[in-house]
Amino acid sequence: MSQVSIVRVPAVWSCKLHSNQWLNLAHIRHMEVFPQSWIPYVTVTWDNGNRQIFEGEDANILIDAWEQAHKMQRDTNEGDRGSE
Repeated sequence: MSQVSIVRVPAVWSCKLHSNQWLNLAHIRHMEVFPQSWIPYVTVTWDNGNRQIFEGEDANILIDAWEQAHKMQRDTNEGDRGSE
Protein backbone atom coordinates (compact mmCIF):
# COMPACT_ATOMS: atom_id res chain seq x y z
CA MET A 1 0.00 0.00 0.00
CA SER A 2 1.38 3.41 -0.92
CA GLN A 3 1.41 6.30 1.48
CA VAL A 4 -0.65 9.36 0.73
CA SER A 5 0.32 12.79 1.94
CA ILE A 6 -2.40 15.34 2.52
CA VAL A 7 -1.32 18.93 2.47
CA ARG A 8 -3.72 21.55 3.71
CA VAL A 9 -3.43 24.69 1.65
CA PRO A 10 -5.25 27.60 3.26
CA ALA A 11 -7.48 29.72 1.11
CA VAL A 12 -6.21 33.09 0.01
CA TRP A 13 -8.62 35.99 -0.05
CA SER A 14 -6.34 38.98 -0.52
CA CYS A 15 -7.22 42.54 0.28
CA LYS A 16 -5.00 45.61 -0.16
CA LEU A 17 -5.71 48.40 2.29
CA HIS A 18 -5.36 52.14 1.73
CA SER A 19 -2.17 51.99 3.82
CA ASN A 20 -0.69 49.56 1.21
CA GLN A 21 -0.91 46.66 3.67
CA TRP A 22 -2.00 43.29 2.23
CA LEU A 23 -4.29 41.05 4.27
CA ASN A 24 -5.42 37.47 3.80
CA LEU A 25 -9.07 37.46 4.84
CA ALA A 26 -8.98 33.66 5.17
CA HIS A 27 -6.99 34.06 8.40
CA ILE A 28 -9.67 36.13 10.11
CA ARG A 29 -11.39 34.19 12.88
CA HIS A 30 -13.73 37.00 13.95
CA MET A 31 -14.42 40.52 12.78
CA GLU A 32 -16.37 43.15 14.69
CA VAL A 33 -17.48 46.16 12.67
CA PHE A 34 -18.24 49.63 14.04
CA PRO A 35 -19.21 51.60 10.90
CA GLN A 36 -21.35 54.18 12.70
CA SER A 37 -18.64 55.44 15.04
CA TRP A 38 -17.06 58.86 14.54
CA ILE A 39 -14.24 57.18 12.62
CA PRO A 40 -15.33 53.77 11.27
CA TYR A 41 -13.25 50.95 12.68
CA VAL A 42 -12.99 47.18 12.61
CA THR A 43 -11.56 44.86 15.24
CA VAL A 44 -10.11 41.68 13.72
CA THR A 45 -9.23 38.53 15.65
CA TRP A 46 -6.79 36.43 13.63
CA ASP A 47 -6.48 32.63 13.57
CA ASN A 48 -3.63 32.83 16.07
CA GLY A 49 -5.74 34.83 18.56
CA ASN A 50 -4.02 38.17 17.98
CA ARG A 51 -6.26 41.19 17.60
CA GLN A 52 -5.81 44.16 15.33
CA ILE A 53 -7.79 47.36 14.83
CA PHE A 54 -8.28 49.02 11.45
CA GLU A 55 -9.65 52.55 11.23
CA GLY A 56 -11.03 54.96 8.66
CA GLU A 57 -10.47 54.13 5.00
CA ASP A 58 -8.68 50.87 5.86
CA ALA A 59 -11.75 49.78 7.84
CA ASN A 60 -14.08 50.63 4.96
CA ILE A 61 -11.92 48.74 2.45
CA LEU A 62 -11.75 45.73 4.78
CA ILE A 63 -15.53 45.71 5.26
CA ASP A 64 -16.12 45.88 1.49
CA ALA A 65 -13.57 43.14 0.79
CA TRP A 66 -15.07 40.91 3.50
CA GLU A 67 -18.57 41.31 2.06
CA GLN A 68 -17.31 40.67 -1.48
CA ALA A 69 -15.38 37.54 -0.42
CA HIS A 70 -18.45 36.14 1.33
CA LYS A 71 -20.63 36.89 -1.70
CA MET A 72 -18.16 35.08 -3.96
CA GLN A 73 -18.10 32.14 -1.53
CA ARG A 74 -21.92 31.96 -1.50
CA ASP A 75 -22.06 32.14 -5.30
CA THR A 76 -19.48 29.34 -5.57
CA ASN A 77 -21.37 27.15 -3.11
CA GLU A 78 -24.66 27.72 -4.93
CA GLY A 79 -22.99 26.82 -8.23
CA ASP A 80 -21.65 23.59 -6.72
CA ARG A 81 -25.13 22.61 -5.53
CA GLY A 82 -26.61 23.35 -8.94
CA SER A 83 -24.34 20.82 -10.66
CA GLU A 84 -25.49 17.90 -8.49
